[in-house]
Amino acid sequence: MVDRRALPGLTAGLAGLAAGVGALVLEQPELAIVAAVCAFAAGAVSVFQVRLIRQAERDAAGSAALARLLDLPRTGRADSVDLLDPETGLPDLPFFTLALEGRVAAARRHLWPVTVLLLEIGLAPECETGRARTEAVAGFANLLRRTLREADIACRIGTTRFAVVLDDTAEEGGVWTAERIQVAVARDVSKVRRMAAGVASYPTHGLAAGDVLTRAQAALARACAGPTGRGLGQVEVALRDFA
Repeated sequence: MVDRRALPGLTAGLAGLAAGVGALVLEQPELAIVAAVCAFAAGAVSVFQVRLIRQAERDAAGSAALARLLDLPRTGRADSVDLLDPETGLPDLPFFTLALEGRVAAARRHLWPVTVLLLEIGLAPECETGRARTEAVAGFANLLRRTLREADIACRIGTTRFAVVLDDTAEEGGVWTAERIQVAVARDVSKVRRMAAGVASYPTHGLAAGDVLTRAQAALARACAGPTGRGLGQVEVALRDFA
């Protein structure tokens, strides 16, 4: 049985073959031109279909890897602890990298957006080292759990840096979420004095997970460099013309 994805290229190829035969039998040069055009179209369609199939295979692999990772903390397996930050219980940087790949792969298939938040927190002077820092960071992690949706993924990716993956959310939703976290911090976590955020989205700021992450990092750098002002910190959206 013929794969439906091959029908456009097969149709163009058969049309070109028919035109070529007609050109020979009827001795009409115009049909030869039509045959050439159909042959070119068949080749172009075939290349496009191959790219789609390869992308689908990569997306399926990414989604399968993400499903396995998301299931690990619930399985109770001993090796699942390697994916979690010991101080906060949140997933770590390797988990975040693979989760972002999987979420972008799923978004590509379903044609919906995915947004990345990178958060950098500044602690009170008395909480910058030792047990006080651990307690402050753990408190912020608990706040993320309470504030975010169940479908969102929050990870600790540095000493005072966190990453959040917001499924089916555009950049405007990412900014709103970052500001909502800031409001929660102002109310509940007195040991966190500042929270800067960088926001980037698929497909607005990149078509690959790595591109989206790079732009979010650049946005966070601008947010951290900006003045605190009257709030907890800047929330910066990635630039579309980032190079």
